[in-house]
Amino acid sequence: ITAILDHESQQIQVRQGFTYVNASQNGLSTLYFNDWNHAYANKNTALAKRFAEEFNRSLHLAKDKERGYTEIKTIVGNDYSGLDWERVENRDIIAVKLEQVLEPGQSIQLFFTYIVHLPSAKFTTYGYTGQGYNLKDWYLTPVVFNEEWLLYDNVNLDDLYTDVTNTSINLKYPDKLFLATNYDESNTTKF
Repeated sequence: ITAILDHESQQIQVRQGFTYVNASQNGLSTLYFNDWNHAYANKNTALAKRFAEEFNRSLHLAKDKERGYTEIKTIVGNDYSGLDWERVENRDIIAVKLEQVLEPGQSIQLFFTYIVHLPSAKFTTYGYTGQGYNLKDWYLTPVVFNEEWLLYDNVNLDDLYTDVTNTSINLKYPDKLFLATNYDESNTTKF
């Protein structure tokens, strides 16, 4: 992942590459990815519905600039041709349609370009604050496939269920911010 945090717009510009290996016994024609930042996009998401069940109207009454969402620019495959994709209903999950079936044991490279519009941290403590950012579940992760796709939405239970990944993040952020992380931090770049 190569990401640039824009402090003025409270956005992260992301280029993300995946090598997806089909470890199942089934051929896959569609791959699914968690986009949990998009849970803040409107009042019809699973997160907004859960808040309503708890009589928390903060997300329902939020201004558009306080809501988080993900703006997908492009998704391309091995041959650098654009792939069709869609959001699963009104969920924080993306379905990417492959040009051909990914057979068991085969792999495919996918390249995503997107903008993460960060939510206000007033909803779940994750997002932008008056002081900086608390980032969690801001980039795309693969959904688990176990004989079927196990699709779970962000409902603020801190329980992202994702397939195992080896993730490297190159995050550029303003010099006035500092980084605190539970990742293995090898080097940092500020601008």
